[in-house]
Amino acid sequence: MGELGCIHEEVMPIKTERTLFRVGEDSFAVTLPKAWVIYNGLKHGDEVEVIANEDVIIRVKAATAKEIAEGES
Repeated sequence: MGELGCIHEEVMPIKTERTLFRVGEDSFAVTLPKAWVIYNGLKHGDEVEVIANEDVIIRVKAATAKEIAEGES
């Protein structure tokens, strides 16, 4: 289903296919790989940044502690 590999010490690249599913009437969602969530120290309720480009590539970025602190000030 996916490939796990480590290209760089600070990055855990994952290429995997996910199924889009409906949440309510006006939204859709995908799940994140558990290994990636754990690797990035995330937990239920944490915020992530979603970046979608013109090539329909969606990038999910875990917020750093610094970004979280800046958002609270």
